[in-house]
Amino acid sequence: MSKIDLDDFLSQLDPKLRKKITSGNTIEITKQKTPSISLNNALKGGFGYGRQVLIWGNKSAGKSSFCLQMIADAQKDGKVCAWIDAEASFDPEWARKLGVDVDQLIYSNARSMNEMVDVGVQLMKAGVDVLIVDSISALLPAIYFEKDSEELKQLENTKQIGAEARDMTNAVKMLNYANNNDKPTLLVLISQQRNNIGAMFASHQPTGGHAVKFFSSTIVKLWSSESDNQAIKGKIVSGDKIIESKIGRVVNWHVDFNKTGPAFVAGSYDFYFDGEGSMGVDKIADLVDTAELVGAIQKGGAWYTVGEERLQGRAKVIDWLKEDPKRVADLEAKLNV
Repeated sequence: MSKIDLDDFLSQLDPKLRKKITSGNTIEITKQKTPSISLNNALKGGFGYGRQVLIWGNKSAGKSSFCLQMIADAQKDGKVCAWIDAEASFDPEWARKLGVDVDQLIYSNARSMNEMVDVGVQLMKAGVDVLIVDSISALLPAIYFEKDSEELKQLENTKQIGAEARDMTNAVKMLNYANNNDKPTLLVLISQQRNNIGAMFASHQPTGGHAVKFFSSTIVKLWSSESDNQAIKGKIVSGDKIIESKIGRVVNWHVDFNKTGPAFVAGSYDFYFDGEGSMGVDKIADLVDTAELVGAIQKGGAWYTVGEERLQGRAKVIDWLKEDPKRVADLEAKLNV
């Protein structure tokens, strides 16, 4: 098949239009790794910059903590990160435990959709690398406010069908438009889970309307059960006693939609919220599970083989890796993570 002379063809266009048009091979997708190695493996690298990502799921699934850990990793690479706190739930001490440099984190407590868009657009124009909105479920639409004012209406005057979804549609359109620049921003919207009342069978969906899902290049669901079989227990010092307590839980993830890699992939990771070790996603445990999945670690019964080392039990493998960072680096190199 003969090739056209693309430059010759483009030279015929209006000069102003020509500046906005280029070849498809000039587009590069840079990705930000998430705290979960197994999810990164499924996403073929992580979340794409210049894209909108939706993270949703049930409460206490660690969605905010997951994003805070991602910010901590991005900051290590010199990225400028921002947090829009619509829920007034940001805890700087917890963020520090997850590795975030809170002194270098841009923070806004925008509570309405208008405020969120105003802040978000200005930050994108300034070149922010990672922008998290926690969460869009808490943002108030314009119908809740008096005209041209930040004063709240009486509750009985706020009833308007579809107001939230309509305003959110315009909000994500404006944010996506503002993200069309030379320094693309990774925009992550956190959404809570709601019941899909119109469905024939009981189901769940994120809040914000269809536009939030439509404009998202990647949609990831995080959920966790509060049952004992999903809990991670450990020994906690309480005064002069040592008691067994829940210090974490297993969090499941599912890639609902993905334009920059495979979709409909599922997995899980260990998440810690208490104890003496690292908080948040246990990256070493996740590394072990991913390595086993791709064959970098061999498992037979209860025995694991890592290189020439043979260990009994998953916990023993995790502890063995944590003893020596070089072992972790070697295993990461095999997985290219």
